Amino acid sequence: MTLLFHGPSGCGKDTQSELLVSKYDFQSIGTGEMFRKMYSDGDISGIKAHEYWSKGLFVPNDLVYEMLGRWINNYDPEKNWIFISVVREVGQIPLFDSLLEKKGRSLDKFVHFVLGEEAAIERMSLRRVCVNCDTTYHSKYKKEKVDGYCDKCGTMLSQREDDQPEKIVKRLAEYNRTIKPILDEYRNRGILLEVDANPSIEAIHTNLVRLLNL
Repeated sequence: MTLLFHGPSGCGKDTQSELLVSKYDFQSIGTGEMFRKMYSDGDISGIKAHEYWSKGLFVPNDLVYEMLGRWINNYDPEKNWIFISVVREVGQIPLFDSLLEKKGRSLDKFVHFVLGEEAAIERMSLRRVCVNCDTTYHSKYKKEKVDGYCDKCGTMLSQREDDQPEKIVKRLAEYNRTIKPILDEYRNRGILLEVDANPSIEAIHTNLVRLLNL
């Protein structure tokens, strides 16, 4: 199975992906992790991409997919895959289709997590991440066991560079500008699933599992 998760920052798509990874043997593939890891590794393309995402801007399509074409070689082609927000504007859809085709795959479902702007801003402003293993925490919805430290590896948590309030607003504006034609395309293909991202993590997960017939 091949899924694509999308939604505004703060909608919980990464958390829902983690649950499917742990319970249903999926692998999660995201450009966010890709950008941060390639940048920290000193990859030339990663450094170029950082000039955009660190300012809350979308990275150009050709650069994203040049990087993604290399990044997916880190994953097991025999497993179920969840892509996280690798289509951020409609021009990326044919690029994503081509990438999947090269791997002998096609997209089964586009899962859109729906969340209002006010809720998205609140969630992002309270979000913290482990810079070592990339696990995300939230002081209201997904609190770490020891304040300020990652449950998995013990590294001190920090706020992402692009989770500052002014960058959050800019990112949401970009999201709202680009989302409609993406939804239209996947709705026309008959593979769009829309999931309410307002309830608890557990309630969203239960609904998602039902919708995906897992």
